[in-house]
Amino acid sequence: MCLSRYFTFRSHPPLSRKPRQSNYTSNVLVTSSMVKDLAEEQDKWLDEQLKEAKSGKYKHVIVFQHIPWFLKSPEEGIDYFNIIPELRLKMLQKFYDANIKAIFCGHYHRNAGGFYKDLEVVVTSAIGCQLGDDKSGFRIVKLGEEEIKHEYIAFEDAPKNIILK
Repeated sequence: MCLSRYFTFRSHPPLSRKPRQSNYTSNVLVTSSMVKDLAEEQDKWLDEQLKEAKSGKYKHVIVFQHIPWFLKSPEEGIDYFNIIPELRLKMLQKFYDANIKAIFCGHYHRNAGGFYKDLEVVVTSAIGCQLGDDKSGFRIVKLGEEEIKHEYIAFEDAPKNIILK
């Protein structure tokens, strides 16, 4: 695979016509317009998974992904830590229509989240490199007969044993 098909490389500082002698920067820019074939393939795969999720065969269907669709509200603006509103609202509706019950994300290095209709988006803080007041920790997700429960636990508060029922 030729990387130049998918990435744009520069070996000089941004906004500079001449490389400096030190502090060289490498910038990589990736947009789906540069990989339409891969984007279409991924969209097709996701649509197939969502169709299966909607089939009624499963009690709970949840999604795990890195970048959150939103941090606090589906209507929020563009931010480094969320997905652009146009794509966000389209995809949240797709997930909702497929009976997805919850989406668990990270990326924000803080705890956050909210709801799109009754679809919960849960943003979990990091194990390290906290950017807010949350302590390093992890989230436990428990699937019950009718509900999905989750709890964030700071490492310093973690019990020796966790009962998963």
